[in-house]
Amino acid sequence: MSAFMKSKGAALIAAFALFIAVYAVARAQQPPPATPKPAAPAPAAPAAPPPAPPAKPLIPVATNTVAGNPDAYYGQPVTITASVEQILSKSAFSVDQRRVASAPPPKNGPTDVLVLVPTIQSPVDLHAYVTVMGELVKFDPAEIARKAKDYKLDLPPDAVAKYTGRPALIATSVINEKFVDLAKRLPPPLTAEEETYQKMMKQVAPAFAALRSGIDGSNAEAATKNAAVLKQAFTDTEAFWKPKKAEPTQWAHDARLKVESIQAAISAGKWDEAKASAGTLGQACATCHGAYRERFDDGSFRIKMGSQ
Repeated sequence: MSAFMKSKGAALIAAFALFIAVYAVARAQQPPPATPKPAAPAPAAPAAPPPAPPAKPLIPVATNTVAGNPDAYYGQPVTITASVEQILSKSAFSVDQRRVASAPPPKNGPTDVLVLVPTIQSPVDLHAYVTVMGELVKFDPAEIARKAKDYKLDLPPDAVAKYTGRPALIATSVINEKFVDLAKRLPPPLTAEEETYQKMMKQVAPAFAALRSGIDGSNAEAATKNAAVLKQAFTDTEAFWKPKKAEPTQWAHDARLKVESIQAAISAGKWDEAKASAGTLGQACATCHGAYRERFDDGSFRIKMGSQ
């Protein structure tokens, strides 16, 4: 190898060594990398409200069991099937497991249980078996008033004295031997006029929904068809109420005029105007239903005439 090549190789090695030395010094002078801070924990989601406690199941008990240990059942929903021992008032009677007409009197104190029925619709039959359901309480007129706020206790004074401090059932159901719930408020039979009126009124809700859908979709055919159904319904409603009550008669009259304005808006293609009028029409229906429609315990409705 020539002296020139040797000297060039030595120069390259020296330059590389110098580069390494400079790099090492630069690295030594750099501050150490910062330790990354742990990410802050995400805020905890608000706790969901606890679920509502499930309804307590009815506890089937006998009258002598209740009479022997009433504290175990106070505040509990219970069901008792027993004989009507005594009818105390329009809304109160006592029950006992034994058939009163033939069974001897109890040896260990009274085993009958007082039953109060704030919503009673029909009287019970003496000595007949009934199934009563409700909450068991220690009888006290003040406690009954607190538990059943709309109930006026109609027990005679001697019965109040007899049962004070003893178990009493505030019943929500009283089922007789014919499986009729005497505490359930059922509607009276429809008259022929009411039946006709009810059939007519059942057309209003679907026609109104179809009208709103037709207006929202600018569907003139559907909107026109259902507006005509509603106009006839409100015409019939006005005729039904006219000999009976002035207020719903006027509401039906106003609703019919509102439908006529909707019909005019549809014919002119003024869909925003028709939509606004349909909204106020729905409010009119709700107002009348709130004042003159009554719901019964079986879920059905009847006409309510309101104050005269």
